[in-house]
Amino acid sequence: MKHICISIFVSATTLAAFGQAKPRQATLAQQKMCADQARRMFNESYSAHGKDGLSYDYTSHYDSQQNICYILVHGSGVLKDSGHPVVTNIVFDAFEGRTYAAYSWINSQSKKYWEVTPIECRVLPRGQEAMNCKSSDEFEALIDKYFGIGR
Repeated sequence: MKHICISIFVSATTLAAFGQAKPRQATLAQQKMCADQARRMFNESYSAHGKDGLSYDYTSHYDSQQNICYILVHGSGVLKDSGHPVVTNIVFDAFEGRTYAAYSWINSQSKKYWEVTPIECRVLPRGQEAMNCKSSDEFEALIDKYFGIGR
């Protein structure tokens, strides 16, 4: 009796060709498109930065699975009018403007930073209920997990 072994190898690119899998990595063109849009949104939305005493920076990330260009805007500094230290983070879609996560912390009582809880710490993953968090570390872990854009 003869035994015949047949091996079938199906790669991710083969499945993608038949519409069965999405590419796992964003192309350079998609990454550039996202970076360009994130820069435009940052410049439009934060063009007056520095006037409030905070400095801002941003990071972008294109999620090829969800087809979303995320932008994380981070602000920190001391408010000019009150002298209170502040940290803010917001994650939103650079094309649609939809907000996915927000973090705000202000130390208005001159306590140690670890003694002050954020006034807002909220993450809204696509298709899920909103999640509240209690610290900047938790916020960072959640935005990295759900949007791939942790700092």
